[in-house]
Amino acid sequence: MQGVPAPRAAVIMPAYNAASTIERTVKSILAQTMGDLLLIAVDDGSTDETAVILARLREEDSRVLPVSVPNGGPAQARNIGLEHVPQGTEYILFSDADDLLSHDALAYAIENAGDADLVLMGFSILNPDGSEAGYFEPAARYTPETIGAHLGRIYKANLLNQVWGKLFRAGLVLENNIRFQDYRWGEDRLFIYDCLERAGTVAVLPACKYQYIMYPGESLITRYYDKKLEVCCLADSRMETLCRRFHVTDERDFRYMFMKSVFSCLTTLFSPKCTLTAAQKRAEIRRAVENEQVQARSRDVFGGMAVQALCAVIRTKNVPLNYAAFCAVARAGTIAPALFTKLKHRK
Repeated sequence: MQGVPAPRAAVIMPAYNAASTIERTVKSILAQTMGDLLLIAVDDGSTDETAVILARLREEDSRVLPVSVPNGGPAQARNIGLEHVPQGTEYILFSDADDLLSHDALAYAIENAGDADLVLMGFSILNPDGSEAGYFEPAARYTPETIGAHLGRIYKANLLNQVWGKLFRAGLVLENNIRFQDYRWGEDRLFIYDCLERAGTVAVLPACKYQYIMYPGESLITRYYDKKLEVCCLADSRMETLCRRFHVTDERDFRYMFMKSVFSCLTTLFSPKCTLTAAQKRAEIRRAVENEQVQARSRDVFGGMAVQALCAVIRTKNVPLNYAAFCAVARAGTIAPALFTKLKHRK
């Protein structure tokens, strides 16, 4: 982007109908102890007061750059945000419009980045009941020659799934023309895999500096998306490519993570927000359990008795049995959400 002074860091934040949360999020970003930043806030066709709030915040702080676009989803919004990163910017960080960034998050990441192209910070999830869980790994630095032995552990720690809470060297993203693929779920991890494949050094930092907030009414089993299985399979294939790139010899952790995503695909068929008929749900289940990639990856998987049992059910290819099993899983998630969350994020 020409004509805008280059900040040390650009924060890209897509926003869709975020009027109730966006001001608090923006202020958590502007309050960073490392103040040399530009917040590129992409209003993704909101129909509430999001644009008005961003305009006011721009008047209060020139480091806010609002960009308004027709609704196209978070992937497109982030890509547009990348087009607005001023030339010469050193780092890029992504944020959602309803989460919080610790006041020293950018300083912490940049001061510990060194020569890293990608910095993976810890993060926490704040649940509606007030409970909080942290996801992090010990401090480490990896090169393409050393990361292979640790990639499975980092993946299972959920550090490669979300684009937020990570620091990207701007040159890595912009010079390689890395962009988000046009999906409305899972596009984060595909972007991260592309960056990981091209990164020189990857730094892992243990402190949880990004807080993902789950609001009342939000649930881990409500997000039905008709292309979810497609993205899961694509992400798994990309991870297989990374395993070859980094000479990973044991892929059981990766099969485990793929099967967890398949479980999620099947469970969300029974969420209140899924409007498919019973016949359509059976067709989706058949499509999943007859998928060759799903069948192949369901064998020799880590993860305890529950994972082993669900993999065994999938291997039967029996649609009524799978229908009953994942309907029960969804019901369990509704009855005991805390336990469901714990199991979902189990390493």
